Parts: sequence; structure tokens; C-alpha cells
Amino acid sequence: MPATILDGRTLATALRGRAAERAAALRGRGFIPRLDAVLVGAGDTAARQYAESQARTCRELGIEYVLHEIAVERGPAGRLVRGGFDDIAGRVLLLNTKDTVAAVMVHLPLPDEVEAYSIQKLIDPDKDVEGVNPANIGNVVYGRSSLAPCTALAVIEMVDHTGVELQGKMAVVVGASDHVGKPIAVLLMRRNATVVSCNKWTPGLADLSRKADVLVAAAGVPGLIKPEMVKPGAVVIDVGVNRVSDPAAGVGRHRTVGDVDFEGVSAVASWISPVPGGVGPVTVATLLTNVVDACERAAGR
Repeated sequence: MPATILDGRTLATALRGRAAERAAALRGRGFIPRLDAVLVGAGDTAARQYAESQARTCRELGIEYVLHEIAVERGPAGRLVRGGFDDIAGRVLLLNTKDTVAAVMVHLPLPDEVEAYSIQKLIDPDKDVEGVNPANIGNVVYGRSSLAPCTALAVIEMVDHTGVELQGKMAVVVGASDHVGKPIAVLLMRRNATVVSCNKWTPGLADLSRKADVLVAAAGVPGLIKPEMVKPGAVVIDVGVNRVSDPAAGVGRHRTVGDVDFEGVSAVASWISPVPGGVGPVTVATLLTNVVDACERAAGR
């Protein structure tokens, strides 16, 4: 029997609906749920399009969206004279101090001269709705905060949707990035799964992945996970987002694929998430859930 598709769009709609109900409850108590987002030097780019989409979604959910735009200006020899670290850090630190601000995020990318980590670590952990401050990464380990990285939370939401009880199950996470693979592994551990964290260079990767009741692919390698690497009946969550050439669509055309051979693995797994339309929409919805979480805490629940 082919795998059941984990429809991220449907799950995201349900998550947004719950977030909207909670946002309405906050408004009923006189507290305006709000997301403050920082956008640096983005013209007509993917970052701006995401910010505009985010603004529309927030409005639909009853969440106020405030976009703080920081222009980028370069002087002689392309030297950054505006929109550098001091300008971005100053805005983030200012938002940290405002009682009216409960949820903060910084859109990427930043100018090449500004390391994202140097900005992310400045966001107040209680307002860090993307879960990117190192303090919140650490809090994931100790279970002290719900503001974990959004993709990691999305993966757990998707596993929960299958009805699989993680306690006592073997979970294998392929990929160990700081904001995706590692937090996913920790969240699975916190649900009492036995977790193996590996990567695309791991010797005997196929032997390890075949033991997984829950297999999470987050390595950034198109088609890395083949049918023979999957345990029959496993839950397979594909976090990979890769752009590959698509000769069938014409010269120079591309399509988006995951880390999993979707067609092949669908014949082996019990559940599988597609790319696109899987983890991505749930990640966006999880960010909004984090916004409401942060606002509820600021309002004293």
C-alpha cells in the first residue's frame, strides 16, 4: 500500500486556525498580539515577498504586523555605510526594550558583512519567535521554552499528526545543522525516542536509516534517501529544499525537490511528506504559533 501523504498545507491551515482563536482571545483581554519583523535592504526580492506574505497572513489571523525596514547604502569601493551591524543591532536592541513588543524576528539574508549569528544572539530569548537565539537553542535541551526553531517544531507537529507514539521508537535524523537537524534530534529525544543523528558522510548511512521508525531527511542533498534505505512502514519527513534543473520543462528551468526519492520511498513508507507542500507550510504556521505563545506570555497568559 502506498504511503499516506502528510499534507503540510492542510496541517498548516489547522495550526493557523488555532493561532487565530488564541489571538482573538488575547484581543478580547485588551492585548494586541503583534509581530515585529526587521527587513534589511531588500528590494523586490524573495525576502520582501516573504515579508509581504507574512503581513497578509498575520492580518488574517488577527495579529498586528510591524515591518522595520533598514536601508542599505554603500560608499566608495562598495563599503557598507548604512545597514551594517550597528544599525541592525540597534534596532533589535530597541525592540527588546519595548513593552509593546512581544515577538521579534529578523528576515534573512543580511548584508554579506553582517553575520546572522551576531544579530540573532541579540534578540531577547522571550521574544525570539524563530528560536534562533543560541539561548533558545539551549533551552530546547532543557525544555525551558516553547520557542524552538520553527522547522524543528514543524517536524514534531507532522509526526504527531500521524498518530505515531514517539516514546520507544527509533528515530534517525540525517543532517545536523544548528537550526534544523540538531534541534529536531533534541525535540525527538525529549519525546523519549531513541535518536541517531547522522549526516550525508556517515559511514553505513543506509544501514542506520533502515532501522528508523521515524526518518527525518534534512541534509540538503537531492534524492539522498532511496527506497532501500527506508524501513517498511516508517514515517518519513523530508525537510530538504533543493533546486534542481528540469530539462523536461525546458532549457534553464528548475524545480524544487527534497532529500527523499519521493516516488520510490512512497512505496515503502507508511507516511511521507512531499516537497513542496510538506514541512514548508507547517514551518510558517509554527512561526505564527510561536508569536501567539510569546504574546500570551507577555500578557501573563
